[in-house]
Amino acid sequence: MKRIFFLEILVLTFLVFISVTAEAEKGEEKAEQEMEIKALVFDQKAQSPVVLLTNKEQDTVFPIWIGLCEARSIELELSEKVAPRPLTYDLIAAIIRTMKAKVERIVIVDLRDQVFYAQVEFSVNGKVSKIDARPSDAIALALRMNSPIFVKKTVLEKAPPLDSDKEKRGL
Repeated sequence: MKRIFFLEILVLTFLVFISVTAEAEKGEEKAEQEMEIKALVFDQKAQSPVVLLTNKEQDTVFPIWIGLCEARSIELELSEKVAPRPLTYDLIAAIIRTMKAKVERIVIVDLRDQVFYAQVEFSVNGKVSKIDARPSDAIALALRMNSPIFVKKTVLEKAPPLDSDKEKRGL
């Protein structure tokens, strides 16, 4: 009798845990906004490439300053050009595919001291894992894996707004 009661409590606890976890994940999804690449531009003042992300409605423009190598890799993929030899992101994508894994999505998760942080969420045999990454690396990989890009709303709120003068210049 005590064992049955203990098992019932254990099962009930497990079900509550699953329910709370599912609700927390739904809350996380609402706290994020799906974005797509609007453009890859060059900031003359900062002498740095910038990836411009926008939401589906195109009413939010979110800039991320990146390095030259990452910009070149993103630009090649956006233009659908193939490098004569595989680039690092092509290699990583090939490894992921060979392992029968999938990049579920990438998420820009934080902005601290003017530095963006991202995570790559991938699944292998149904198990989802998150790996920390630079946003530029995550975006380059997402393009190759045809994976969605998300930005946490808290990051969108922290990010400096893109003023209309910059938008007119194409940045």
